[in-house]
Amino acid sequence: MLELGARPNDTLAAPPSVELRHLEPDDWPAVAEIYWEGMRDGLATFETEVPSWEEWSASHLWGHRLVAVLLGEVVGWAALSPASTRRCYLGIVEDSVYIAREARGLGIGRALLEELIAGAEATGIWTIQTSIFPENSASLALHERCGFRVVGTRERVAKRDGIWRDTVFLERRSEVVA
Repeated sequence: MLELGARPNDTLAAPPSVELRHLEPDDWPAVAEIYWEGMRDGLATFETEVPSWEEWSASHLWGHRLVAVLLGEVVGWAALSPASTRRCYLGIVEDSVYIAREARGLGIGRALLEELIAGAEATGIWTIQTSIFPENSASLALHERCGFRVVGTRERVAKRDGIWRDTVFLERRSEVVA
């Protein structure tokens, strides 16, 4: 269990404990709902429909899928997916981190991302990359706090709801994996 900080505007609340564990197929309904929240917010992904468990599972690395459980409820998830199918890029992955609205600001995203990083390094992954909408300041700050650096902005990289969107491309190179 990890002890997490209380929300800054709630100084009387005790810090909650969160359990991080492997994401299992039975977690999919809660994970899909959190993913859908991120889609509806319009700040997290170009996707506009939640995939089936089978589609999602096929595109994410089995050993690098986590959920955060708070008071018995799944309140966040994080996973890694391959950046490429080419053998020379097996050590490069892309991360996804999603937190339920009611659990944002508690440090759960950081706990998930730090655990993903540790797991990636333990299996020889040397680079984690991500693309984030510039308006998603919370995700940008999270990644920078966890050692990611901004590589650049990809302008008009794809459309979301018929509108061209930019993304900020970040990466984290391992200091452990050579």
